[in-house]
Amino acid sequence: MNKVILSVALSAISFFSFAQPSAQFSTDKFENFTLHTYASFDPMADVSFIVETDKKLVVIEPQVFTNNIEEFVQYTQQLGKPIEKVLVSFHALGLKVYENEDKVIPRPMEAFMQSEAAKGMIEFFGKKYNNSIDTEVVKFDEVVEATTMFNVDGVSYRLEPTSMPGMPGVNIAIDDKVYYQHFSPSKEFHASYHMIKKKASIDGALMDLAKAKQAGYTLLLGSHGFGKATAADLDFQITYFKKMKQLVADSADAEIFVKNMNTEYPDLQGQEDLTIIAKNLYQ
Repeated sequence: MNKVILSVALSAISFFSFAQPSAQFSTDKFENFTLHTYASFDPMADVSFIVETDKKLVVIEPQVFTNNIEEFVQYTQQLGKPIEKVLVSFHALGLKVYENEDKVIPRPMEAFMQSEAAKGMIEFFGKKYNNSIDTEVVKFDEVVEATTMFNVDGVSYRLEPTSMPGMPGVNIAIDDKVYYQHFSPSKEFHASYHMIKKKASIDGALMDLAKAKQAGYTLLLGSHGFGKATAADLDFQITYFKKMKQLVADSADAEIFVKNMNTEYPDLQGQEDLTIIAKNLYQ
């Protein structure tokens, strides 16, 4: 596995290096659906979602660790409704259990899963976790464009290409009420270094956040950590990235950049992320 693949793989296993809470489910009720969020707090801090309507379920972003797959599937079964679709954006493993369900993936992500980079990461994860994760790449029932729209039991799903450079997944608008992105905003943490790989990443993040702000979303979802964010988190992160962009231009090197960011945001958690972001921006 080359250095680039190894770097990506190693970064993916360190989202939450501090003490992690136990896995937890939470629900948010809307007029036409109930959103169930499963924050696994596994080594990759993966988050999965279930959209429940009167008659059907849609799963978004599956789990990958076998014990979390079991817990998530059991919860889903207790809802007593059939799964209409399993929708993948960025997490395309952990799908073997959905043998009879309609599995959907955007075309850019499907292409990525066939790449040598993806194969290298999957091999790495399998060895790292002693085969405690489902690394099988399944055949998808639907490979859709990154601008696809569909409706399940009265709830609409609109896929949108992410503005983040090099990211093959999609953003997802759920019934124009909830907005999914790979990374949900937070007013308590620095941005993830998996998110900000270069200066263009800041612009991409701002573009996606601006779309969510303009649309008026008050609940934002992400595939890692706690998985949910509010409008206050969104507003904070827009200001945060604008300040980051300014400080990158004003700071002579990575060390000065980190110092200036800490002066602006002394109480944010995630110092390791900030340090690696600085290295990414000044390499």
